[in-house]
Amino acid sequence: MTTAHPVGIEAARTLPGLRLVLLQGLPSPWSQAAKAILHVKQIPYTRVHRTQEDAPDALEAWTGQASFPVAMYQAERPRSGWAEILLLAERLAEAPRLLPSDPAERAFCFGVAHEICGEMGLGWCRRLAGVHAALTGAGQGFPEPIAQYLAPKYGYR
Repeated sequence: MTTAHPVGIEAARTLPGLRLVLLQGLPSPWSQAAKAILHVKQIPYTRVHRTQEDAPDALEAWTGQASFPVAMYQAERPRSGWAEILLLAERLAEAPRLLPSDPAERAFCFGVAHEICGEMGLGWCRRLAGVHAALTGAGQGFPEPIAQYLAPKYGYR
């Protein structure tokens, strides 16, 4: 099933099967959602975190990008978007289905999910609100160092 202890990025590159690179030490709804999808579908995977042994650019060198989570299956391309990870899971395990088979219902499901998970969706904007609160003192937000890191990455102005 899923590995009990995470492995580092460099070590994970040589492993077979599904590897899920997760953010460690910070709240990440997207990482939690990816883990939940794999749990519900009972898809085994290796948990991967950046370790002290990994080079600072290890994630980018492996996946070509710097966001978490990232699903790496066998030698296939990286999947870092919520829809890509969901579609990979649907392909790897037929049951239980998380997406409707009816095209109209499937399109509606993706539309609603995009409004929650996608760029400028509810989750994205909530993250920006947390950044804003931390940087302006307008309520409770992220710790300031995290807000400073997230602000340019997600377009906060």
